[in-house]
Amino acid sequence: MAYTLAELARLTATELVGDGSFEVTELASLSRATSKSLSFLSNDARRAELKGSEAGAVVVSRAVSDEIKRGLISDDPYRTYAELSVIFDGKGIPFAQGVHPTAVIDETAVIADGVSIGPGAVIGADVVIGAGSVIGPNVTIYPKTQIGLDCLVGASTVIGYDGFGFAKSSDGWVKIRQLGGVVIGDDVEIGAGCTIDRGALDDTVIEKGVKLDNQVHIAHGCQIGARTAMAGYVALAGGTVIGRDVTVGGMTGFTGHLSVCDKVHIGANALVTQSITVPGAYLGGAGGVMKAEDWRKNAVRFRQLDAMARRIQVLEKQLDMKSKDS
Repeated sequence: MAYTLAELARLTATELVGDGSFEVTELASLSRATSKSLSFLSNDARRAELKGSEAGAVVVSRAVSDEIKRGLISDDPYRTYAELSVIFDGKGIPFAQGVHPTAVIDETAVIADGVSIGPGAVIGADVVIGAGSVIGPNVTIYPKTQIGLDCLVGASTVIGYDGFGFAKSSDGWVKIRQLGGVVIGDDVEIGAGCTIDRGALDDTVIEKGVKLDNQVHIAHGCQIGARTAMAGYVALAGGTVIGRDVTVGGMTGFTGHLSVCDKVHIGANALVTQSITVPGAYLGGAGGVMKAEDWRKNAVRFRQLDAMARRIQVLEKQLDMKSKDS
C-alpha cells in the first residue's frame, strides 16, 4: 500500500512540504522509520529526534517545518497521525465482518443493519444495537441495554450485569434487584475486559463519543458525559456522575455518589472522594485529589520530609538541653 504525499495532504487537509509525488508505504515511529516511512513529531520539544531519523517524510507543526525536507504541516500532528492510521489500516477493525455463527442472539434483540458480532458473543433479550457497531468476541450484553451507532466493544466486555447492591440483615445479605438498564450513545468505544453495570433504579448512561480503555469498571447508575476518555483500570463506584470532555488517568478510583464537572483532567493513580466543581487539572493519591499546581508544590515538600524531620530532632535535643541547664 503506497500513497503519495500529495494524496495524503489532500486526505488529511494538511500542507505539503517538498515533493508531492514522493511515495510512502507505511507509518512508523521516528526511531524505526525507513526512507519509505511517514512518521510524525507530536511534541515540538523533541525536535532533536528528527536529525537521527531515517523517515522519508514527517508530519510536524508549523513551528518546526523548516527542519524537514518532505512531509506534512499540521495544526495538530497527533490528530493527523490518527487520521493517517485509518488510511494505512488495510485490515480494518477486527471481527467487523458480520455476525459470527457462534454468536448467541436472543430473538427479541434488535440488531440494525451493518452490525458485526464476534464469535462467542451473547446478546440478551430486548437489547438494541445501532448500525455500524462492532461487538467483539465473547462479549456479553445483558437485557435492557441500548447501544448507539458506530460503537466498538472490545473482547470479553460485559455490559448490563447486576450492580453490586446488597442490604444487610440479621440473616446475612439481601440482594437488591437491579431494575435499571444501560444506555450507550453513538461513537462510543469500550475496550476489552470492561464491565458496565446496569442501574439499580435509574439507567447507567454513557453519552456520545466516550472512550474507555481496557478493564474499566462502571458501576450501577453512573453517568459519563460526552467525549470523556478514561484510561485502563479506572473504576467508578455507584452513582458517580462524570461531566463532558473529562480525561482520567489509569488506575484512578471514584468513591461513588459524587460528581465531576465538565473539562476536568485527573491524573493517574488518584482517588476521588469528593465532587469536583471547578474545571482544570487535578492530581492526587489515596488521600484524595487537589489542583495540579497545589499537588506539585506539596510533592516538593514530600521529598523534603526526611530532612525536615532530622532538623526537628536536632532542635528538640537543643531545646531539651537548654531546659535542663535552666
